[in-house]
Amino acid sequence: MKYNSNHDHALYLLVSEYEARSQEGILSFLTDQDFSKLITYYEREFLFEKALEVIEHALKHYGFSADFHIKKAELLLATKNSEQAMSTLDTAEIFAPAEIEVQLLRAKILCATGEYSKAISLIESIKPTAYDKDLSDIFLCEAQIYECLKEYDEMFDCLKRSLEYDIENEDALERIWVCTEMTKRYNESIEIHQDLLNKNPYSYLAWYNLGHAYSCKGKYREAIEAYEFSFIINDEFELGYRECAEICCQIEEYNKGLKYYQEVLDCFGPDSDLLANIGECYFQLNSFTEAKQYFRKASKLDPYNDEVHFYLGLCHAREDRWLSAINSYFRAIEIEDRREEYFDNLAKAFSNIGEFAKAHYYFLKATEIGPEQSEIWIDHVTFLLKIGETDKALEVIEEAGYNAVGSELNYCKTACLFASGRKTESFNLLKDSLEEDYDNHKVLFKILPEMKDDEKVMQLIHYSKLNS
Repeated sequence: MKYNSNHDHALYLLVSEYEARSQEGILSFLTDQDFSKLITYYEREFLFEKALEVIEHALKHYGFSADFHIKKAELLLATKNSEQAMSTLDTAEIFAPAEIEVQLLRAKILCATGEYSKAISLIESIKPTAYDKDLSDIFLCEAQIYECLKEYDEMFDCLKRSLEYDIENEDALERIWVCTEMTKRYNESIEIHQDLLNKNPYSYLAWYNLGHAYSCKGKYREAIEAYEFSFIINDEFELGYRECAEICCQIEEYNKGLKYYQEVLDCFGPDSDLLANIGECYFQLNSFTEAKQYFRKASKLDPYNDEVHFYLGLCHAREDRWLSAINSYFRAIEIEDRREEYFDNLAKAFSNIGEFAKAHYYFLKATEIGPEQSEIWIDHVTFLLKIGETDKALEVIEEAGYNAVGSELNYCKTACLFASGRKTESFNLLKDSLEEDYDNHKVLFKILPEMKDDEKVMQLIHYSKLNS
């Protein structure tokens, strides 16, 4: 563990001294604040049993402390000891009968044991006497109960009320973006967070939630701006950087996405997914040498990251290093054999080295795994037309029509009919396809480039454009 502040160093010394002295039973040197720091430390490290051990020592010295009894109940609930948690809470209530936190924790225990009606009744009973921030915590607790019940609209409403009473309630802010995703109430989420930001423009979580809602509505520019505010306000908010970078890449602003991914790397250190994301940015920017460097680094951190091997294959393919591409695709498939794009690109690689039988086999495999993906069928048909297998191409495009949809499939069939010499049928289908979706007609020339040299084809396209 790295300690980079006086606070961290002092905590390290406290933990070390506690662990040395506790074995000897000499703990009289600890104050109630020391015990609280130790409990918080072990809780953050998810060492709940160790935290409970500290609480037991604390209660020997501070047995009348409601706070220690409450914390003990919380930890017992976290370790799924609901019955003991309730008993401990009863003791805490003796020392703090008016403490709202006691009743909220009691409601959570009731929720954990499936007594949802009792939990909600208890929550309702304490609302009339509560004020502001207490009400915020009460509605937050109620939201957690509705979350357990999978009643997400009610959960959303409670979180909204929670934030009305305390716009800085971080727990409510952290939960509402997940709840927004479950309920699809994106417009309302935008309104809520715009209102929150009018009152407190420095809430990084509110900016993040606003960005999330914008991105789900397809308002990517607004989302990027909101995400940027989230990590400008809190430069340690890693998720804000990552989400912003992802949206930048989604709208093909790879330089900007790369910049933010690089900031994550510089500030928070590497992980396999992050290095892969950086590699993908370089790949999209046609910087294949840099891309391969990051993909290899990602692979070292996680050898079972199939996407890393796949993208390495794509890099090799762009460099016409087909055998290396094939090896990378096979590694990806060894890890994950249900991704149609892996088999599709493997087939293309075999096609490029003249291994047509293998290419045909892996195209079949790709369409078997992803039959609803029209582009996979088109890749297979394009390959068959390229090697002169027009009859097979027609069979494949007919089968595609039973599994996938899209105007590009009609253009693909148009190309197959043209290649097989059935030009009248091809022209008739081309007319229909142009009427249905003129903008997609360029796919025709990717499938069968020689169609661009046919006078009749170009006349039909030109006429359709004039009348569209």
